[in-house]
Amino acid sequence: MYTICYVSSARVNITEDELTDLFGITEKNNIGKNITGILLYESGKFLQVLEGEETVLKNLYEKIEADSRHNNIFVILNQKCKRRIFEKYASRFSIVKSKEELQTIEIYLNQIEDSPNLKYVKGLLEPFLL
Repeated sequence: MYTICYVSSARVNITEDELTDLFGITEKNNIGKNITGILLYESGKFLQVLEGEETVLKNLYEKIEADSRHNNIFVILNQKCKRRIFEKYASRFSIVKSKEELQTIEIYLNQIEDSPNLKYVKGLLEPFLL
């Protein structure tokens, strides 16, 4: 099992319809490739967590990097993981608001608790966790 997590900035203001289309395509593509995770959007920022087979995720991430809809991509995690954390999410559109969703993000972040950048990473994620 493998995981990639990144944050990025939208290049332009994205309309509600564009977001709906983007998240629908993301969900359809990821389910077809047995990829789980979440894709969040808030105030011009994206956060995506992907979980799945390593080769599949690395190929997908190359496409994500080339996507002109966003820039300033910062990779938080790109590593093997013990298990899927976001099985129930299946990369659907979500603005994290519930306590349960916050706890799931916390569980995910605990995978990098030994990282000297954890405090910085949590700061990056804070806008999504309000």
